[in-house]
Amino acid sequence: MVDAQHMRTVMEQYAAAVSAGDKEAIVSFYAPDGSCQVPVGGPVHQGIDAVRAFYEGNELAETLVLTGPVRVAGREAAAPMVARVCFDGVNYELDVVDVAEFNDNGLLTSLRAFYSLDDLRAV
Repeated sequence: MVDAQHMRTVMEQYAAAVSAGDKEAIVSFYAPDGSCQVPVGGPVHQGIDAVRAFYEGNELAETLVLTGPVRVAGREAAAPMVARVCFDGVNYELDVVDVAEFNDNGLLTSLRAFYSLDDLRAV
């Protein structure tokens, strides 16, 4: 079974990779059969090719920063974060909670981002 510290580290590295715009690093955290759903309620991108296509086809947050400790239970980790983006010259923030599930090899089998654009706020 994957250990809690590994899951915490991956969530920290995921946020850093998003902030760096390093889409290959992001995809490297996923298992071959992994999936992402960003945001929850949107389409599920199943399998590494679909995950890669999702990240390559979407603008990432300019920064994604952990705002509290990563919480771990069993094979899952939840991370409170704030995403910072800029639209039309205006800076915005959005609170996000990412929930990830890991396999025995420490790779993501699922990542789901909980947020609503209704909560986007100008800063």
